[in-house]
Order: sequence, then structure tokens, then C-alpha cells
Amino acid sequence: MILWYFIENVAIALWNLARATAGVYRPNGDGLVHSWWYCLDCLGNALTGGDPRETISSRAGKARLEGKEWGCALCALLGWAASIIAGKPTDHCTLSVQKNEGSRAIIPD
Repeated sequence: MILWYFIENVAIALWNLARATAGVYRPNGDGLVHSWWYCLDCLGNALTGGDPRETISSRAGKARLEGKEWGCALCALLGWAASIIAGKPTDHCTLSVQKNEGSRAIIPD
């Protein structure tokens, strides 16, 4: 049963990525390139047992809020990378938390 649920989640993420590639799916109302990268991020989350509609940053941010070590470490790495890209300090994971997503995760955070 868990394998079937995992396959469904990956299929949802792949479908959203295909739709973003075709330009018909813009989850945040952003442009084609941002939507494509967003969907690729969600696919990565689905492949690691997460919700196919939630980003890795959101999942890590929720884990960090719960005090989980992996969430703290990943958020530090993602925050560092986002700060370099943005050119200023940013708390990427906190800004990325999607409270209404995550219910389809196979591996609870």
C-alpha cells in the first residue's frame, strides 16, 4: 500500500512538472522558468517520501520548527545558498513553509 501511495505521489509531481514545462501550470503565478524549478523541487520532495505539492524547503522548515536536526541542518544549507543568490541574508525555509501542504507525505516529518 505504501509503495502505491509513493507511486501516486511521484506521478502527481511528474504530471505537474510536465504541465509546468508546457506552460499551463503556474503554481505560484510566476513565470515559466520559476514554475518549472518549483515543480522540480516538489518532485524531489515526492521522491524522498514527501508531499508532491510541497517544496523541500517547506518540509525542512516544518521539521526545523519541530526541532528535528535534519531540518536545522538542511535549512542552514538552503539559507546559505539563498543568501548568496539573493545577495542578502535570508531565512529561506521560514519564508517557504506551506502550512496547507504536506498531508500526502509518506514519511512524516
